[in-house]
Amino acid sequence: MKWLKRLVNPLMALIGIQVVWGLLVFFWITWFVGRHKEFRELAERYRPELLGRGFDWAVLVEGIVLLVIILVGVYVIFIYWRRQSNLNLEQKDFISQATHELKSPLASIKLHLETIRLRKPPPDKLERFLDTMLVDIDRLDNLTSNILMVAKLEQRRRASQYPVVDFSALVTRYMDQQRHVLPEGGNVILDIEKGISAAIDVEGMETVLRNLFENAILYSIGAPEIRVALKRQANRCILSFQDNGKGIDRKDLNNVFRKFYRIRSSGEAIRGTGLGLWIVKSVVKEHAGTVTAMSAGTGKGTTFTISLTLPRRKGGTP
Repeated sequence: MKWLKRLVNPLMALIGIQVVWGLLVFFWITWFVGRHKEFRELAERYRPELLGRGFDWAVLVEGIVLLVIILVGVYVIFIYWRRQSNLNLEQKDFISQATHELKSPLASIKLHLETIRLRKPPPDKLERFLDTMLVDIDRLDNLTSNILMVAKLEQRRRASQYPVVDFSALVTRYMDQQRHVLPEGGNVILDIEKGISAAIDVEGMETVLRNLFENAILYSIGAPEIRVALKRQANRCILSFQDNGKGIDRKDLNNVFRKFYRIRSSGEAIRGTGLGLWIVKSVVKEHAGTVTAMSAGTGKGTTFTISLTLPRRKGGTP
């Protein structure tokens, strides 16, 4: 029944509790003042020595404080209830999206394999089929890697110290490897300062780069143009990842790193699970770094900036 669903809605429940609490305080004060007046009248008639000099505010305040404590407890319960409700909805959406992300490439691979088996396509068409299937396999591999990375991050098994690697070479090598998967007309522009070494979990940082790269392609408007820069600033290195995509509205900037959070627009069906940017933030946090998102608004692209502390060289300089 609709009225029952509205009644058990968390927001309606909180409003109802607030109303009940207000009425309870009102009747408590009314009852207390009335009883206090009766007590004074009786005391004046039979035992005047029991009367104090004024109104007994302490008892009234104690009762109101008790009711406030009860209200605060209810409000805290409401907050956690609302968070759990939102998390359940996001998890359901994730399961739906992950199922779609798994089934789509599997269906494509199956279709191509059945076509190859039944029709024996010529070499040129067979080559295109193989390229498509490899793209679908990469898509499946990336999805499973993200899910495994989530499990790894949630276990909080952070290494005491990551090995120092050539971060400049890692970023350059990885981005060069991704050029072949760019859509037609797409471009990657690198501005990497050489010789920057940092304490890095290579697998985790490659996952960060992959998710930012995929995000830039998925939300691109036309041919994507991706600019990746790595610079040294004092005792830190700054990695910026800029795209020319849809951009992010100001109200969404603080939420894009939440687990399962996805920016949705009517009429769009952009694939994804809502895990990519959460993984980015979690991996960077494991490196004791920070990541921020900046956008001038919808249709004006997005820049993700990662800041990491550089290890100290011999002599005390970074």
